[in-house]
Amino acid sequence: MVKVTRDPKQLRDELLNILLAGRDTTASLLSNTFHVLARRPDIWERLQAEVDQLGGEKPDYETMKGLKYLKYILNESLRLYPVVPANARFAARDTVLPVGGGPDRKSPIYIPKGSAVAWSTYTMHRRTDIYGPDAEEFRPERWAPEEGLRPGWGYLPFNGGPRICVGQQFALAEASYTIVRLLQEFGGIEDRDGTVWAEQLALTLCSAKGVQIGLIPR
Repeated sequence: MVKVTRDPKQLRDELLNILLAGRDTTASLLSNTFHVLARRPDIWERLQAEVDQLGGEKPDYETMKGLKYLKYILNESLRLYPVVPANARFAARDTVLPVGGGPDRKSPIYIPKGSAVAWSTYTMHRRTDIYGPDAEEFRPERWAPEEGLRPGWGYLPFNGGPRICVGQQFALAEASYTIVRLLQEFGGIEDRDGTVWAEQLALTLCSAKGVQIGLIPR
């Protein structure tokens, strides 16, 4: 940022925007991910094997980019449990969307200037026409290149276009580093809840009951 401006007020505002806006969202991402890891020993063990390849060395940014399975897990966590479950935009001008109108909602629909257009990321990320018949299942492997998944605008955990979240890479790096360091210190994980995950939907999405797990030291 200092390459762009030396204005202390702008620098302070930008840092507050990234650090404070990323607090609840990153916390929810980590909590939801560990909720799944505690209930899926197969995923935990495969991730543990990938992390063990680092030989106990603390990861840097480039190292974390090479942890493919960790990336798949975070993608899948953000798909099923998007930390911002809904969003909206106002039309800057009169426009026509290609689908959404008519009795079957497959016809074009006119959107007048100033109209609010809202969408549910939570629902969109579970579409079987995009993610297949197992869209409700947590399956990190769906993000492997050989799976051929190309969701495009059907996957928006950080929104998209000119209003995409400015903290996307920071949040993913923060979550990745935290997960790697925890797996380097703890060799096992236990689910200490046992009940069905229930969402608490607000501006952000989190578990309504919190996440109760146990981590077992190596």
